[in-house]
Amino acid sequence: GSMEKCTFCIQRIRRAGRDAKRDGQEIRDGDRALSPACVNACPTGTLVFGDLHDEDSEVARMADRELNGDHGRGYHMLEELGTHPSVIYLKKIDRSAKPPEEAHG
Repeated sequence: GSMEKCTFCIQRIRRAGRDAKRDGQEIRDGDRALSPACVNACPTGTLVFGDLHDEDSEVARMADRELNGDHGRGYHMLEELGTHPSVIYLKKIDRSAKPPEEAHG
């Protein structure tokens, strides 16, 4: 089998936008036509793709919750270098681990 490369997804997403505009259709954030193949193929919903500048999008709400929420797990890789990354990673939670104060008891 073959794997769709990121540049192919970019071309496919741009084509979907052009086709929708041509046909007078509106495509919204979260539509499969706007998501990369890896997001569409992921059975667990681990990958989320969308417009962070659209406050009503699922990905913008998720980013706000994970980066700014009380128990947010979100972080940016190498953010301290001033690169303004758009990928947000979530810290893994090990539910079987003891709280830190019990672990060093």
